[in-house]
Amino acid sequence: MIRLIFFTIFLFFSLINVSQQNQKINDTISLDAVALEALKIPLKEKKSMYPVSKLSFKNYQNLTPQLNLSEYLDDVPGLVILNNNNYAQDARISIRGFGSRANFGVRGIKIFVDGIPETSPDGQSQTDNINLEIIEDIEVYRGNNSSLFGSSSGGVISINTIENFNKDFVNIGYSSGSFNTSKKQGTIALINGNQRMIFFLSNTKSNGFRSHSGYENSNLNFKYIKELNPNNKLKIIANFLNSPDALDAGGLNLEEVQSDRSQARSRNVQYDAREKVKQYKIGINLSSIIRKLELTNSIYYNKRLFDGKLPFGYGGIVDLERIFWGYNLNANIKAGLNYDFGLSYNNQSDDRQRFMNDSGLKKDQVMGQNENYDNISLYFFGSKSIKKLNFSTGARLENNSISLDNYFGSSDEKIKKINSFNPSLNISYEFDKIDFFTNFSTGYETPTLNELSATSSQSGFNDDLNSIKSTTFEFGIANFDKDSKLNFSLRLFNILTKNEITPYQTSTGLVLYNNAGKTIKKGLELELKTTIFKYLNIDYTLTSGSYKFDSFKFLENDYSKNYMPGIPKNNQNLKFSYSNNKNLNIIFSLKSVGKIYADNANNTEIAGYNSIGLKMSKDLTLFQQNVTPFISIENLLNEDYFDNIRINAFGSRFYEPGSGINFVCGLKLQL
Repeated sequence: MIRLIFFTIFLFFSLINVSQQNQKINDTISLDAVALEALKIPLKEKKSMYPVSKLSFKNYQNLTPQLNLSEYLDDVPGLVILNNNNYAQDARISIRGFGSRANFGVRGIKIFVDGIPETSPDGQSQTDNINLEIIEDIEVYRGNNSSLFGSSSGGVISINTIENFNKDFVNIGYSSGSFNTSKKQGTIALINGNQRMIFFLSNTKSNGFRSHSGYENSNLNFKYIKELNPNNKLKIIANFLNSPDALDAGGLNLEEVQSDRSQARSRNVQYDAREKVKQYKIGINLSSIIRKLELTNSIYYNKRLFDGKLPFGYGGIVDLERIFWGYNLNANIKAGLNYDFGLSYNNQSDDRQRFMNDSGLKKDQVMGQNENYDNISLYFFGSKSIKKLNFSTGARLENNSISLDNYFGSSDEKIKKINSFNPSLNISYEFDKIDFFTNFSTGYETPTLNELSATSSQSGFNDDLNSIKSTTFEFGIANFDKDSKLNFSLRLFNILTKNEITPYQTSTGLVLYNNAGKTIKKGLELELKTTIFKYLNIDYTLTSGSYKFDSFKFLENDYSKNYMPGIPKNNQNLKFSYSNNKNLNIIFSLKSVGKIYADNANNTEIAGYNSIGLKMSKDLTLFQQNVTPFISIENLLNEDYFDNIRINAFGSRFYEPGSGINFVCGLKLQL
């Protein structure tokens, strides 16, 4: 019945869109001014009211190696990215502590590219098919956002790729650097009347800093934009990823690190730990304006084929076919009250099979099951400004159905229902120079299908694993006046969470999950931006927090009042950016990461570190062509540090060392 209602509403709005194409409306609004943003309200209001970072990369793309998402997000307060060097495990992103539990990939944080989800309905994200080279801008929403985005929205990263250009161009790039790293890329952008097309292709290879850590991936991306008429705009996005190999060097114990930081864990070499991935994605978005009503219809389809080898025998080879798709309708109305309402449906189907890993050879099958995740949601968001007072409120109702069909061995069918209602309230007041604001928001995360299926028998579901529920209280002060020489934002947050999911590792190497009772995450986020003189800008961000288990008992251990592992206590970024009228660009950056605990018991404390980076580029004209050579140097002090910490790893194999000083240099040609 619910699906029938969704289909009826979709058909109704689709018919409205078609009928409006043939009607002549006088009070139209140019669609060029409409941004694909989650909240259809002015940016100034968003920045003062919500913890949102808006990042633009128009000039930055000629300075960065474009190898890791962290190159684009290091300046966001509250956000930490680990694991830049292990491409078999993918980036580990946490925002205000959300997502820190992930032992691979991204959990608890949603990622969108051009309005299309990179996050599957159960809350898992990978970043290997994000085309860093064509990123135009990013919005990062920090903290609980379930009233806006649903489950697993402890933070949201919304990426937009290139589309704002006014003439045809071709960009070709090649770069090379440490560890035999190389990247080849090409972009073709075409305009034909009211149509725009962007084709992108890249190939990246590296041997990796550590033994058994090389990787290769190729990305193909296509984007098509057409203004059907002054009131209707169509976008089609398609993406293909082929990652034929990404080796996993594994975690080391401290003795192994001191012996040789670049070595791989012997067991990972023995079992040939690695992965290969193919992914296909397509999304269609139709934006329409009907007087004061803006409608957005979007539908997407994503298929991911994963083959992985893990460093143990029983069930150590994983074959996973994941298909997820969905539809979203958003209606934005600008009347006395500016508000959005909408509905969405998302479905995920995983065919998960496990086999024996006989020293890297695929042997007998030991598990096979179909897992399905169904999500339906209705949401509302409204905002209003009364002179200097701004307020907004939102709510989202979601129904999730998770089912399991074990087709290998004895039949085992299970169904799990999870319903959630998440409200939020935001208030700000504008003085002449500064804004004060306070927010209340709620959130929840269902366990992912991977976490639910992680059992000691490697089959069925972990029925004891419950959804995470959290509440955030926040207040602060900000100044975003463009005429001011110094812009700043200071935010204080307090997050209360129940049933935090934490990983732990068995003696065989299998990673399992359990709930952690209650946690308290407290912290502050500070942003400062200033211009010293015409060509020199300074940006500084500070995050300082306390992330603790309030009550957590597991087996015979009591971890209450301990710090949560995997989250640095503080994080600072200082960046000097110089860009003159002779097309010389220089960025000098300092990153400071505080200490991290590696285990729930807080027996192992990982020291913090400082890292200095330097990026330079110069636009030149050679043979009537625009050429940009660049160089990027990281870890200039050659400091020893750990790029990733494997939480609660068995045998104290917590450590994945990062590389010393390393560089990438290259050339970009615009035709």
